[in-house]
Formats: sequence, C-alpha cells, structure tokens
Amino acid sequence: MTSVTNKDANIERHFHNVECLYIAAQRESLERGGPMTSKPMINATKRRSTSRILRLLAIIFATAMIAAACTGGAVDQTAEGNVDTDSSDSGDSGDSGDSGDSDDSGDSGDSDDEEVDLAQGGETFEFQVQTGVPASSVYHAEIVEWGERLNRMSGGRLQAEVVPSGAVVGALEILDAVDTEIVPVGMAWSNYWTGKNPTAALFSNPPVGSTGLDQSSSLAWMYDGGGLDLYQRLYTEEIGVNVKPLPVCPMGPDPFGWFAEPITSVADVQGLPFRSPPGLPGLTFQELGVDAIAMPGGDIVPSAQSGIIEGAEWISPADDRALGLSDVWDNYYLQGLHQSTDIGELLFNLDWWDALPADLQEMVQIATQATIVDCQNVSITVNADAVAEYQEQGINIFNTPPEFYDAFIDAWETVATDLAAEDPFFAEVRESQQAYADRVMPFRLTITELYQEIGETFYPEKVGENP
Repeated sequence: MTSVTNKDANIERHFHNVECLYIAAQRESLERGGPMTSKPMINATKRRSTSRILRLLAIIFATAMIAAACTGGAVDQTAEGNVDTDSSDSGDSGDSGDSGDSDDSGDSGDSDDEEVDLAQGGETFEFQVQTGVPASSVYHAEIVEWGERLNRMSGGRLQAEVVPSGAVVGALEILDAVDTEIVPVGMAWSNYWTGKNPTAALFSNPPVGSTGLDQSSSLAWMYDGGGLDLYQRLYTEEIGVNVKPLPVCPMGPDPFGWFAEPITSVADVQGLPFRSPPGLPGLTFQELGVDAIAMPGGDIVPSAQSGIIEGAEWISPADDRALGLSDVWDNYYLQGLHQSTDIGELLFNLDWWDALPADLQEMVQIATQATIVDCQNVSITVNADAVAEYQEQGINIFNTPPEFYDAFIDAWETVATDLAAEDPFFAEVRESQQAYADRVMPFRLTITELYQEIGETFYPEKVGENP
C-alpha cells in the first residue's frame, strides 16, 4: 500500500504543478490583451502566439511530470520509502515484512553503486610496458608517470605496469616483443630498428635533424606535416609488424659524449672505439672514421672498464650521471650533431590497441602528448642541474670543436644520399622532412634568434669551454 500511495501522491502533486502553470499561462495571455496599439494586428498575433507557446509548454511539462511519476516513481519512492520503512520499523519492530524491506533497501544501494561504476568505466585493461632504459633513467620515470596519468584519467580502467630495460626482453628486442604481444606496449627509439629498415631512425634521431630540423620542428612535422602517417607505414608496410607508434619523450640534443683525453679535431676521433647509438648516427660516425660500436646503456661502463671502448655517448647530462659515465671519463663534450634531435616512441601492439574503446584510445594519445611536454620541461631542469654538478665535481665541460659541424654534416649527406638511392621509402620520408623544413625553418630560425640574443644579454658567460 505504501508504494501505491506514494505514486498516487506524486501524480497528484505533478498535476497540481501543471494546473498552476496552465493558470499562469492564461493569466499571462489576459494581461497581454490590453488596449490596442497602433499596430493591432501585429500585437494580437503576438499575444495569440505567446499564449499558444505557454499552453504548449504546460502540456509538455505535464507529460514529462506524469511520465516521471509513473516510470520514475519507483526510484523516487525507493528513497522516500526507505525513510517510511525505517519509521515503520521503529513503530512495529515485530513486523518481519518491514525487516525484509530494509534488506531490499540495502540491495538497492549496492545496485546503485554498481551502476555508477559501470557508467564511469566498464572493462579494465591491465598491461605491461617495458622501456628501453634502466630504472635509473629520467625517461623511465617519465613513462612510469605516463602510466599513472592514464590510471587517473581513466578512473582505473587503464592500469600500466612499467618495467625497465631487460625486465622481460633486451632493449633491442622490444619491437619484436610488442609485435608478438610478449609485452603489449614498449618504449624505445625507432633508430633501434635500423637493422630492419634504415628509415626508422628518421623518426627519432637522424643526424643533424635529417634536413636541419630542430627537435620542436621535428615534432611539428610529425603532427602537422604528415609524419605520423609515414611513421605508421614504416611499421605496418615497410617493416611488417603489428604495431602502432606514437612519439614520446623528446630529450635532445644529445651531448657529443665522453672521452678519456680532450679532442680538438676530427682526426682525434678517427679509429677511436666509441659507443654510439645504432642506426643512422652510427653509420654517420663510421663515415667520419670513428669505430662506432652500438650497445645498451647498461653495457657502457663495463665495456669502458674492460677497454672495449675509449669513449661513449648516452642520452643526456642527467642520464649520463645516473649511468655513472662521469666516474669513468673526465672530458665531456656538449653539442652532439649525431642526435641533435632525439625523440622516443611508445609502441602498441595493434590488436591490443584495437581492443581499446575509443575513449581509452583518446586518453592514451592525450596522455602521451602530455608526457612530451613533461619531458621537454624536465630535460631543461635536470640537465642544467647535472652540468652544474659536473662542474663542481671537476669534470671538463667542452664545446664540440667547430670543424666537426661541417665534417659531420658532409658525412651524413653521404650516408643519406646512398640510402635514398637504395630505398624509395627512405627517400619519400626525407623528402617530406625537407619540404617541411623549407616551409618552416627560415621563419623559425629568425624567431629563435631572438631568444639567443636576449639570453646572451642576460647570461654572457655560458657553460662549456673551447678545447
């Protein structure tokens, strides 16, 4: 009887509201029906139109209220009925039916919570991400934060476990591991896959920015110049893996590197066993006459201690410090032409990616772009701090000798020209980069010169000495 009484009361109350609205509409119509103005037909038409609109609104309101009372009454009555039931319980504690109503009320509350959870989320995706750097790396920490950001953005629907290089596979095995879904997501650098296709490095850290692009304009080429479409073609068509790439963690320019003795000319590095990145930077070092040797970061210090290499580059001042390179060598050269741009990548198994709902895919892309900004910010801060610590430690901080610029650019042009002749896709990507550089770099260089001039006015003494 309580349910019926509540519903009837709701309907009666809604009808009363409708009646009041209708009376108000009639009164509004009469009040507007005063003396005729100089335009009687127009005013009469307006009055009739206004009256019709108000009556129509009254009918719509009535329909909505009656529907709410009949169909939604059960929801209203549940909240109100709980109070009635509790009140009844206090007056008649021996009524077993009331006790049952109380249990039903509790079930209703649980059901509401479940509906809220489903409305917020749905399926949960727990997945593993392996990075291509040690846990001590600044950029491993950035991917950990990327995973935590996804968790927050998705309300717990995306839960990433981020593990460092070697936790599941080696750094140079990440692409194959993502392709076969040993790990559904990986973080690395596309130049790691130069052995599969040399074009890969053009999307990460080509020497001298491939065609003179800087790091920001390289990202702009990806997002605004057609680079992302070419990037996807690289993996699905040219390399033939089931992978979706997204750029992440720009961290360049990388320093030239660490040496046991100061270097003053190109001749000083020719024949020198030197840890170099794989791919196009390594090929360019070799063209320059360096004995370039690719190896993961974790192998650098042991290789130096055993005499396999006599110099090395890694990522950045902060990451080099974390890896312990300043404990091995004393001479550090800042400007690295081999990776003047350095952009990481997140790799997603395509089947795993396609299984994500559209809203979660969008969250992943937004979180990845946010991490690009995070990496740009943190790179400025931690690398400046690391160089200051090197100076306090007594490390020799040098500028790269000027003759390296022309020599390295010439070596790169030789490598790039040969590869473009052999591989039409390499040629297509580099032509796209060249077209974008022609479009934006004259303006960009003019504008960024402003910052250089202003900065040098405030800070005439810069870091680094000429060797």
